[in-house]
Amino acid sequence: MARNKEIPDVLAHYMEVCGETERWITVYEFRTYFHLDESSAHAISGFLHRIYERSFFSYPYRVKKIEKIVVHIPQRRCINRYLVKKRP
Repeated sequence: MARNKEIPDVLAHYMEVCGETERWITVYEFRTYFHLDESSAHAISGFLHRIYERSFFSYPYRVKKIEKIVVHIPQRRCINRYLVKKRP
């Protein structure tokens, strides 16, 4: 499980590996990439919401936009996707 203190570093690593300055991500995609269990989902989404509402001076990324999308597989549900962007 990823702890709250590890999430900023893991997110920064993920963005560096992708090689993009701006990318849409979901918590599921993030968890799958790092083989994290489902119990880390709340901490990940909480951190993404935190950097959406206010950016941290020392952290190089922020969430510019949050969109709700409807997924029908295996059942109908809404998930959030986050537009993570590197700060200038």
